[in-house]
Amino acid sequence: MHVEEKKKEIVMRTANLVSSTEGREITTRRIAENAGINPAMVNYYFGSKGNLLKLVMSAMTRDHISDASLSPEISRKTLFDQLVGICETSMQYARFGISRDTETFSRDVLEYSRKIVEMKKRLSRKTNDVEDKISIFRTLCFLMMISEDPEGFASYSGIDVRDKSQLRVLVSEQLDILLGEAL
Repeated sequence: MHVEEKKKEIVMRTANLVSSTEGREITTRRIAENAGINPAMVNYYFGSKGNLLKLVMSAMTRDHISDASLSPEISRKTLFDQLVGICETSMQYARFGISRDTETFSRDVLEYSRKIVEMKKRLSRKTNDVEDKISIFRTLCFLMMISEDPEGFASYSGIDVRDKSQLRVLVSEQLDILLGEAL
């Protein structure tokens, strides 16, 4: 198997492991067993377990948002689900002790912003491209930043985004602002 194909397979298998691991530690040994490789191969291919997990988290969110952006039916619920999914993925970064570097964070925000802009265009049929892009970028930055430090945000705001109901209320309010439905 070609090296790039093997790396993609490891990322895919690790994504499946991450998805099925609620609250359990992801060790290099568990990753290797799940992918059918020697644990040393994680460092050989990716430099570290942290680098692999960054790729996995980015790929999981990218795949999730890409699937929805290609859907012929876009609704407020679709956008809402995407924003909640992005927040939950950002919280997984924190849960696994991964901090995104500025380059990765910026790349993710820009990529998600492009997809959300397209979805919003199809949903609202009216847009001001520049204002929409800025608004979506701000919203995504805000949601991703608070999701990566949920404890800090909770102590500052009293809103615990780790609580699904509180997260959903916050995302709903942000979506109202984004779609121009809030005062």
